[in-house]
Amino acid sequence: MRGVVSAGSLLALDLLGFREVFDEIYATSAGAVNAAYFLSGQGKLGMTIYFDDIANRRFINPWRLLKIVDVDYAYDRVISLHKPLDDVAIRASRVRFLLSVTDARSGLNELLDVRARPEPVPLLLKASSALPVLYNRRITLDGREYVDGGVSDSLPIARAIENGCTHILVLASSRCDSPMARPALWERSLFYIRMGRRYPALMRAFASMHEAVNRSRRLATGDEAVDGVNVALIAPCDGDSPVGSTAIERARLVRGAHQMATRTFEIFARERTILDALFETYRARSSG
Repeated sequence: MRGVVSAGSLLALDLLGFREVFDEIYATSAGAVNAAYFLSGQGKLGMTIYFDDIANRRFINPWRLLKIVDVDYAYDRVISLHKPLDDVAIRASRVRFLLSVTDARSGLNELLDVRARPEPVPLLLKASSALPVLYNRRITLDGREYVDGGVSDSLPIARAIENGCTHILVLASSRCDSPMARPALWERSLFYIRMGRRYPALMRAFASMHEAVNRSRRLATGDEAVDGVNVALIAPCDGDSPVGSTAIERARLVRGAHQMATRTFEIFARERTILDALFETYRARSSG
């Protein structure tokens, strides 16, 4: 649900006319969904998924222990049918779209080039969002099992640099100015019980996921510099309305998206009347 924050930034970039200015987009999990609707020219539609379709117990239910987060509902019904993503537009875009996923058997991160894959885009997005423990299922693509890319690399800045990117704009859904702690013992234990016994390499990736996250955060904030590479960051900061990863309060989701969309407009010194008017409709819808 925290993905609504980066969805706000992407919606602003779309309204600013920046959809085709990037050479490549790297995205993970909910951020991948946002990027897909951005590339297809459906940013406004994609934004509404958060507070119209999944801000409910149908999607997130802590008492549904075998599927606390119903990823199937989000991707097989909402994204594929109710608010269908324009697969053709994404594949026709000049922008290379790379999804971060984790190989369940090896525990290694992979980048899937959407335009080069034969599978439907919603299925590829689902693979990048297959949350261990909360969803607890793997997505099979061409005989290989994948789970959420966040287990191995949630913010693949280093991979972008390795691929030759020199000017990088990072849209983060959480603050990047403090290090992520190692998963707690109870988190590692739960992961082991639900998935780690069958997938030991995935267990090791989860136990060390904070290392990749913290390097990405250092790159995003400039604490770790790479010669010839310029990185800009748009992320939540002090005073922003926090959006939790399992939040289902519609008004808070709208507010979080609006804050980041507004910040993006202000960074590019653009007048925000059109943005405020759009979010006023979202706000009225969420309170209705």
